[in-house]
Amino acid sequence: MSPVSTSVVTALRLILVLVISTQLAGCLLTRVYTFKNQFCDYQANFTLLIDDGVTLQMHKPVLLDTDVIWLLGAEPTDRSEGDGQLEIAYVVEKDLAESSPEYSIPLILRFSNYNGEQLLNTGTINRNLSAMITPGLIVETIAHACNSRTSILKRNVEFDLNDLDRNDIPSRTQIFDALGPPQQSLQNGHEIVYRFRLQGADPKAAKSYARVWFEPNGNTVERVRLRYLIYELDANFIAGKGSIAIHL
Repeated sequence: MSPVSTSVVTALRLILVLVISTQLAGCLLTRVYTFKNQFCDYQANFTLLIDDGVTLQMHKPVLLDTDVIWLLGAEPTDRSEGDGQLEIAYVVEKDLAESSPEYSIPLILRFSNYNGEQLLNTGTINRNLSAMITPGLIVETIAHACNSRTSILKRNVEFDLNDLDRNDIPSRTQIFDALGPPQQSLQNGHEIVYRFRLQGADPKAAKSYARVWFEPNGNTVERVRLRYLIYELDANFIAGKGSIAIHL
């Protein structure tokens, strides 16, 4: 495809996204902003539970199941319903010749029926992912969700990590225990790369990945860049900055 054709396709895609966003302004976007604003009173709206994984409970659910699927940009790996409850799962696994369930990363989302609509009430990330995105990092991100700076042009949200406790920064040992050996090791192990795929998705579908940089001592992480479906988290612990970007 020529550079001109590529530019045209990109422009058309941007127009499509803007049109869709305009059409959704009165419904989905309103619920998304309502959800974001709930973090301004975190204690009243959420409970964070830490056990075998990390679970965020919503006290005042606002997001529909269709909202969540649209926002994640992919159909779930699994879906089950019963007694007015709905549970969907997105399972990301290491991109290997043979599946390795031991290192898979399920994201479990549960919904309850409110006046005929299924609204998100809990989200749980598996312990394998919480080894990299630690509970402390989640708490720090949530703490800045209300006043985070959002760039519509760059499609990202930036937040401050300067107050993050050093004990909440993952170590090489924790990551290797949860995800096993990386598919790629660079700069004598200073940088490692994991590649993942959505279980059951087309082999040509976009891959997820985790890229991790370590401090000179070789064990403490100085930066994590993680892509899960269409979302990318970049946590730079040295600079004290983080961001979440959306790849449309």
